Amino acid sequence: MIRSIPLLIIILLGCTHDGASQSDAGAWPICSSVPQEFVAEVQRTLTDSTDLFRGAYPPATPLTCELLSMLQEELKNDSSRYCFDRLSRRYWGEDPHARLTHTYIARHLNFALAMAATAHWNEDHRILGSIELMDYRRMRPMVCGTKEGYARLEQQDRAAVRYLISVLETTPIFIIGSENATIHDTYIRTVMRTLDTFTGQQHDVTGDQRLRVDMSEDRLRKAIAEWRSWLTP
Repeated sequence: MIRSIPLLIIILLGCTHDGASQSDAGAWPICSSVPQEFVAEVQRTLTDSTDLFRGAYPPATPLTCELLSMLQEELKNDSSRYCFDRLSRRYWGEDPHARLTHTYIARHLNFALAMAATAHWNEDHRILGSIELMDYRRMRPMVCGTKEGYARLEQQDRAAVRYLISVLETTPIFIIGSENATIHDTYIRTVMRTLDTFTGQQHDVTGDQRLRVDMSEDRLRKAIAEWRSWLTP
């Protein structure tokens, strides 16, 4: 059963917003597959306790246990660990765009780090992470592998689709604002395009102007059901 989809427009004007920060967003999971200390470390890296943008964007959906497990394995690599750490708020003043991290993701088609970026407190990074996931999926046919390797890739695909569906189910589709509303709209459309890329489906998510998400609640429910059906063998 599909959970209710939050389509209510949230008010983000001046002092009227509720000041919800990334740190008090949806609770991060308690996982049997990874130590809770690691979950807390990832949460600290990907959230912003200072609320730099003063609640201008909806909080990110926390990573799932299966994605956290994949990230934990990836961070055994020192280069991946370094690039992951650069996503932290403490590096914002030095490199707000985390260029080194995103260059590394693109060069190595790094699934786990791209997924981490999709859960970042800054929506610009979420957009980049989603685009990197699409690039990763498109390049996959060019990569040779073993039967076990392909099974791992399929596991990654399913984990990504499950997470991105949960993003649409827990994130407002529209927000009020100017630049922040445009960025958020780009984020939502990119998530939908990423789901289409992974599932091989195609959904028209914009209206005649091709600028904004243009989906009724019924159409969005249907699209989510179709994306979810891909998970069923």
